[in-house]
Amino acid sequence: MKIYPRDIILFSGDSITHGGRGECMDCNHIMGHGYQFIVAAELALKNSAKAPKFINKGYSGYTMTQLLDKWQEDVIPYKPRILSILAGVNDCHDGYNRGMSITEITEKYKNSLIEAIRLTKEANPEVKIIICEPFYFPLDRTNLDYSKTPHPYCEREFLRPDRFDTDEMCAFRLEAIKSIQNVAKNVADEMADIFVPLAERFEQEMAKAKPEYFIWDGTHPTIAGHALIAEEWLKAFEKIS
Repeated sequence: MKIYPRDIILFSGDSITHGGRGECMDCNHIMGHGYQFIVAAELALKNSAKAPKFINKGYSGYTMTQLLDKWQEDVIPYKPRILSILAGVNDCHDGYNRGMSITEITEKYKNSLIEAIRLTKEANPEVKIIICEPFYFPLDRTNLDYSKTPHPYCEREFLRPDRFDTDEMCAFRLEAIKSIQNVAKNVADEMADIFVPLAERFEQEMAKAKPEYFIWDGTHPTIAGHALIAEEWLKAFEKIS
């Protein structure tokens, strides 16, 4: 896809997109770390003469509905020419905790995603919308150390967030994410410009190494996982007319 002078590219999503982003004009941290940083860095370098702008509006723990609640503040005023959305895994986690059925979780996600797209197009008909496939990969929890990740050591201990997950929770979330993945694909086909498939690529790469090398707690990517997302995102971006 061609980038035009002063285009705005906005990334919306949960903690995977948030990536520890800064909330001030410290340009060393403003995009956070992760796929969105990799994508923005590459597009910024290749298109510096056109001076595109990049915005990260990811929020840790947010569902698609929570993102929608902030849409008028976080997305609409900027009128992005390119909007990327990666959300859905927290809908599964939150729905399980609330005792919702998979049908209820899926419908809530679908309605929120559709409304977000509708509002964005209404404010800016020229927008190009990218929907990324959400994912979830429950891991072996009999060994909760970090020996299978890309990192050998860090100064402070950090216990894995999935240490209290039960088999029941994991099974429910896995079924829910598959339902949400189908919805994300269908909504993208009907209302967006491109769908970025991710789950199958993760599975292919995990077959070559330990899953924890790509997803360290079942939900969040490692540096290898973020590089995978960025690679698939950029491939999809090139296909947008």
